[in-house]
Amino acid sequence: MGIRKNIRLATEADTVALLEIYAPYVRDTAVTFEYDVPSVADFRKRIVETLAKYPWLVCEIGSEIAGYAYASPYHERAAYGWSADVSIYVHPDYHRQKVGKALYGALLQLLKYQGFCTVYACITSSNAISMRFHETFHFKPVGTFHNAGYKLGQWHDVTWLERPLGACPAVPKPPKTIGEIKDTPAFEAIIANAVQIIAE
Repeated sequence: MGIRKNIRLATEADTVALLEIYAPYVRDTAVTFEYDVPSVADFRKRIVETLAKYPWLVCEIGSEIAGYAYASPYHERAAYGWSADVSIYVHPDYHRQKVGKALYGALLQLLKYQGFCTVYACITSSNAISMRFHETFHFKPVGTFHNAGYKLGQWHDVTWLERPLGACPAVPKPPKTIGEIKDTPAFEAIIANAVQIIAE
């Protein structure tokens, strides 16, 4: 029997494992512009607040969480309600094992199914790996903010990328929450397809 591989929604119980993946990106890179590693309590709150509306997916390989991807509001004002930001973090031990492909593919499909129209990603411009990764999902750059952040002794540009999820309806309905779709056959099919990617 092979190693069990799974993709599912995050839970509060995942907080420590997810924070362990995120912390080195905070401490050692400019991938995120946070200076300080969040506390367990703060990170747990982020997960709970995200899951009130948006997907937060984790990838399990064996007994370990290999990575996670989630969506968040693009902007708080009401008219932005059909747009979302997306983020992904994968443990270095699981790079180039299709974890990112499976997580992001599922995340984008779920957001489309919920009723979101456009997603955005804000990437440190020097992060060539992330830029190439997003290009494989048909994200296109729409603008660069120069010297937008200072971290680890230098200034960094950030590039915003966008990806339409489909045609925007003339009169859109409010997007469904992840809770409203998580028990549907469509949700299960999206997750099953993502699991198949990491199982190959």
